[in-house]
Amino acid sequence: MLVGNVAYAQFGRVQNLSSFDERPIHFGFYLGVNAMDFGFRFYPAPIAQNPVLQMPENAAIKNKTSEYYHNRSIRADVDPISPGFSVGIVSNFRLAEFADLRITPGMSFGSRQLVYNDTINPDILSGLGTNGLDEKSYLNIPSTYIDLPIGVRLKGKRYGNLRPYIYLGGTYRIDLEKKRVAERVFHMYKTGTYVDFAMGLDSYLQFFRLSTELRVSFGVDNLIDHNVGTNENRIPYYGFAIERLTSNVFSLVFYFE
Repeated sequence: MLVGNVAYAQFGRVQNLSSFDERPIHFGFYLGVNAMDFGFRFYPAPIAQNPVLQMPENAAIKNKTSEYYHNRSIRADVDPISPGFSVGIVSNFRLAEFADLRITPGMSFGSRQLVYNDTINPDILSGLGTNGLDEKSYLNIPSTYIDLPIGVRLKGKRYGNLRPYIYLGGTYRIDLEKKRVAERVFHMYKTGTYVDFAMGLDSYLQFFRLSTELRVSFGVDNLIDHNVGTNENRIPYYGFAIERLTSNVFSLVFYFE
């Protein structure tokens, strides 16, 4: 009996919030879980032979650096993928019967754990303790993003109290986290642009619309920063192994509108 009532409510004649999609503007909020990842492209040569390498001006440090990194080809990957969460607000503007403009600013919290194929030189981490570093080959990189997304939701036909959709848009993200340990290993820019793709399902309940969405955000900008001063005693040499670094975010989001 219960299954029959649910099926009738979703696909039968009873429609909740029958005029909801006709509103020119409406608002809401969202909660979500995410997983953050990096995309790497490495220079094929060892660090000491890379074209972007900056050597310290101090002769003693320069000689020590050249000896340590001469034949080292550093590689890294994110392992394992760690869960995070997101929260924000929704502003929805009706464009047409099957299209809405969505502005959904919020914040995302998460981290990435990098595992290296080589131990991290302890000299570049002296004075920092072991915070964020595990067994000299794992590096934890936390992120706290301000998310500024805008995009278009293209909606399908409504079936009872369900309606599928796809979403296309872009996000500008600002990372507020101060990466004290990570910046000794490599430098990253704090801001980046992302291209967003999503698909979801609207569920029209009695008092609100619940939308469940799977979203992928692919970073466009190269986040690795090779422009560090050569007068620093601890230049983040591991960044010079990376030619291109992009950020990717995968999310499961629940919208309440």
